[in-house]
Amino acid sequence: MYFTLEPKSEKKDFFNYDFEYASIKNALREHERIIAIIGVRRVGKTSMMNVIYNETKTMKLWLDGRIVSDPKREVFSAIYEVASSGKSMIFGKIESLNVSAFGLGIGVKVEQKGTVEMERKITSSGSIKVFIDEAQRMDPLKLAEVLSYFYDRVKNVSFILSGSEVGLVEDILGETDAEHPLYGRHIVKIKIKRLDQNRAMEFLSAGFSEIDGSITQDEINEAISELDGLIGWLTLFGHERGVLKNKNALNRTVEIAKSIAGSELVHFLKKSKNRRLYLSLLHNANGVGWKELRLMCGRELGKLPGTSTFSFVLERLKDHSFIEKRNEEYYVADPLIFKASLSLQ
Repeated sequence: MYFTLEPKSEKKDFFNYDFEYASIKNALREHERIIAIIGVRRVGKTSMMNVIYNETKTMKLWLDGRIVSDPKREVFSAIYEVASSGKSMIFGKIESLNVSAFGLGIGVKVEQKGTVEMERKITSSGSIKVFIDEAQRMDPLKLAEVLSYFYDRVKNVSFILSGSEVGLVEDILGETDAEHPLYGRHIVKIKIKRLDQNRAMEFLSAGFSEIDGSITQDEINEAISELDGLIGWLTLFGHERGVLKNKNALNRTVEIAKSIAGSELVHFLKKSKNRRLYLSLLHNANGVGWKELRLMCGRELGKLPGTSTFSFVLERLKDHSFIEKRNEEYYVADPLIFKASLSLQ
């Protein structure tokens, strides 16, 4: 059903994106070694990954990038665990992966025999597909070194990664850096875009039709205007309005979504210096270029930020999909992130 809130697990419940789905499936059939699924938050990347994972019949591994602290040890050890057991595995919590049981990793000093044996076991185990959701949350260089190692040495292991466009493509995959561990490797990139207005209308109409629910065109238009084409928020609205029968569904959706977005933003800012500059960028990134955005932030803050500091903060917001760049102009990627930023000081 379209309006279920958890990530989709079957293609029949996954609206649209037939071209992207077929592209990923084709890349897997062609035994591509690294497949990157990119896009901003809440466009359906995790659902796409989940559907493909459930349809994959070979041995497979699912890792949540948000809880992997040391990719060199943990990713390698998790693949070895799958190869040794002959069973597919999902590691959603870091404590589920008993890294200490192996004590080995690409970046750890070990006896040559141990490393060789682990590699031999993985190589002889048959095809293994490694799915890494939110890959850009890991240490980018360490993950890149892991990917490079397997790309060059272990031909039966393929990686399917999801993450933000900038953080994944530039930081982890290193497209523009000739000294990057993965520079020059063949990588299949598939972008998941937000729904345009017509597709968003089609999604909501199809979802309400699926549950025999009624909704006016004005309600649909208002929801799309407020929530943009982010299928995650549109699904939440459909659930509130169609499943829970909440007559105040849009306000409730905005309230919940703002809380979720705000929580993500607070967590991000805890580890960030220049909090006021981060928030000012989110307040002012409404379709302006770099110079104008810096001036707008300077007016809000009472002092023009230095160019290097401003660029660093802006790039971090892009890396984490809070801000996106379109045609040399910067936008907050999610209208609910903008609303959440206004309530933070």
